[in-house]
Amino acid sequence: MNCPNCGTPVNSTDTYCSFCGARIHRQAVVNHQEEVNQHPQNPVPSESRLANSKFSKKDDGSKKNIRALALSALGILAAIALATGVFSYINHRNEEALWEDCESKKQIDDLRRYLEKYPDGEHYDEAKKMLNKLVRDKDDWEQARVSNDEDHLRSYIRNHPDSEHLDEARKLLDDLVWNKTIATNTKDAYEQYIKEFPEGKHKADARRCLDEKRRAELSTGERNNVRSTVQNFLFGLENWDENLMLSTCNDEMSSFMGKPHATLDDVREYYDAYRESDIDSIGFSEPNVDVKKVIRNDNKVEYRVTFTTTRRMRREEVEGELVASMKGQAVLDDRFHFKEFTMDKVSQ
Repeated sequence: MNCPNCGTPVNSTDTYCSFCGARIHRQAVVNHQEEVNQHPQNPVPSESRLANSKFSKKDDGSKKNIRALALSALGILAAIALATGVFSYINHRNEEALWEDCESKKQIDDLRRYLEKYPDGEHYDEAKKMLNKLVRDKDDWEQARVSNDEDHLRSYIRNHPDSEHLDEARKLLDDLVWNKTIATNTKDAYEQYIKEFPEGKHKADARRCLDEKRRAELSTGERNNVRSTVQNFLFGLENWDENLMLSTCNDEMSSFMGKPHATLDDVREYYDAYRESDIDSIGFSEPNVDVKKVIRNDNKVEYRVTFTTTRRMRREEVEGELVASMKGQAVLDDRFHFKEFTMDKVSQ
């Protein structure tokens, strides 16, 4: 008879199976034997069943090992993928941080470091373009800075509106234009400087100089007043009108007809010399007057004048007119009175 558990042949007297160690119940053995007898078409030799049992156990172990290896491989792949993702994330963050520095600081060294470290970076093309622009900017700035030339600086400012050197370039240009302005020293030059540099370094000096130039600019009314003073002086002589002549002079003058520190008495003496001479008549043509307005150091205005006229005289002992060209020089104060006066004959 056979063991009902594993099918190994056993003796009728055995209590346990010598192969599998299963307890042998007599009734179970009988029942098993009857079942075998009833199904002779599927006999299972004990050796075959034992072999199948062994192969089954081996297959189960192989399957378990394969599953373990597969799980281990999946774990390794997952770990590699995770590590790769973490590395990629950290690398991306580092690249973005460096690029933010490049964009905000715009330094050549930062851009070169980015290009070397991230040749396949997301911003490589943009970084290359920015680097080339900064290098050109640096070269152009060095040329403009050392040139000390107005045209070079204007060209640099026009071509590099975003340069970090823009403020410095404008300050250098400001100084160059100001030096040119004060050398020119005209109203138009000061007006042009103020127009171009309304908040320039020299704006206070420019406005002060412009005010002086405007004050020194001779108006039509001022020119007419100066001409009228010269004409009245000459008219007073030819009409023997002492008061009219005296009204054109100050009480005290720097000089009159070559005499320093003159007074109205010196003017009267000059008038009397004409009056007491043997002149029958005297007359002057309308003077040609040239006027220059000046702002003095004490901020007062004076008018410096040169004039020419033709004098005609008649004397008792001389037939005909005596004609002479006269040239005069004078300085008038802001009330249009002579501070200085002289007149000389230049030809006859």
